[in-house]
Amino acid sequence: MSKAYCEACDRNRDPILSVIRELFSGCKAVLEIGSGTGQHAVYFAKHMPHLVWHTSYLPENHEHIKLWLNDSGLENVRQPLLLDVTDGCWPEITIDAVFSANTAHIMHWQAVAAFISGVGGLLPVNGIFALYGPFNYRNDYTSQS
Repeated sequence: MSKAYCEACDRNRDPILSVIRELFSGCKAVLEIGSGTGQHAVYFAKHMPHLVWHTSYLPENHEHIKLWLNDSGLENVRQPLLLDVTDGCWPEITIDAVFSANTAHIMHWQAVAAFISGVGGLLPVNGIFALYGPFNYRNDYTSQS
């Protein structure tokens, strides 16, 4: 199996990193929800070595994520956790931040509500939730990717 590749990940990784590097500067562990190919996880873990980066996704995507993680050789990024935001079974891990990119806009509304609720139940008081995506505000998209 060859590694899956997403051009949008390469295009948006630096603008995202410029924001989350500061947001996560005091954090120790981040859960990425919907890790996709694993490209973001590898890139962000490499540039923020103080963090333990936990990946997650539906099981059909785990092999692609594992290829990126294993090729990276990074010690601060973890193998993917099974996470379906709609089933109510959230991982039992200690984190102080959650990150997700390009996920909410492809979920149905009930899944987004379960996603936000689950994050709220997982994060500690003063935890950080960073959500990136193509948001539309007053008929204007807030990002280019």
